[in-house]
Amino acid sequence: MRKRSFLTSLTSLTCIVAVSALALGLLAASPAFAHHGTAGYDPAKTVVLTGTATEFIWANPHVILYLDVKDENGKIRNWSLELAAPLLMSRFGWKKDSIKPGDQVVAEAHPSKNGAAVGISATATFVLKFVVNGTALPQNK
Repeated sequence: MRKRSFLTSLTSLTCIVAVSALALGLLAASPAFAHHGTAGYDPAKTVVLTGTATEFIWANPHVILYLDVKDENGKIRNWSLELAAPLLMSRFGWKKDSIKPGDQVVAEAHPSKNGAAVGISATATFVLKFVVNGTALPQNK
């Protein structure tokens, strides 16, 4: 039986470490790729929601607005609107106190395809129209 040299063992070990590191890197990155999809929203449809802000979360990875909206039957539905990351929203002119609980909000959103009270209102490339207490918030042009 032939003895393996130190150099051959080191090369094999280096290869194993490199492949393991690559595999771990791909596993760690996969949630980020899945997270940034917009396939669950209908970009061809825009709804206008009028209601009361219940919560405005200025945090990564996305700013979230919760909005109580009366449906056509007068029943209140709590909508969740996803916006872009805080850094991008800042660049568009928004601040962490742009919307406060109790504010009256008119917001455009691309609704979810499954009919849930969820929509997307801003990404890295667009911000739909928002009016808070009668004042329009900045949109990227």
